[in-house]
Amino acid sequence: MYDTLKFILCAVMGLTLTVSCQKKQEINVFHELQDVQKLVLTEMSLNKVGTISDEGAKGIDALVNNLKVGDRIAAYSFQTYIEAYIDLGQLRDQDVEVDEKRKLVKLTLPPVQTRYIGRDLGVKEEHYRVSLLRSEITAKERAMLKDKMSKALKKDVEGNAEYRSLLVKEAQAKARGFFTILLHSYGYDSEISFQ
Repeated sequence: MYDTLKFILCAVMGLTLTVSCQKKQEINVFHELQDVQKLVLTEMSLNKVGTISDEGAKGIDALVNNLKVGDRIAAYSFQTYIEAYIDLGQLRDQDVEVDEKRKLVKLTLPPVQTRYIGRDLGVKEEHYRVSLLRSEITAKERAMLKDKMSKALKKDVEGNAEYRSLLVKEAQAKARGFFTILLHSYGYDSEISFQ
């Protein structure tokens, strides 16, 4: 009888430890997600085109250009990149509700954020025509054009909420899909929303 009691006690302890470990494992998934910090969900690239030309010059430059023969025009482009992400470091305990009976997880994710992640280092030459007595287009002129195009593109994006809206919608859809699959792999259905 003592052996039977000992066996039952060990079985209960083993079951308790197994359940405790499983619950810790579920909780650790969310702590692991918090450790990820930034989960990048989507990217967008935008192209900007600018031109360099002697047309439209003012003052003495306009006078000198009228005396020269030929054309001087070039078109350049470059790409800039924007990403949409979720900062999982902002995930709080109250953002995760687990209903064990229904095997359902209600997850409230932090808001989707966007940011510029860079641009091409150089500009791509799309068109170049310098003829007769015109001077070549210099690296300084290309650098000034690139800076001007970059500022104009940033202003265009900030002034047009459609770019951000497209990124946020796509990022939310991808986040819902990602977390639905993740939670399903742990045996849970999910309801996912955003702050």
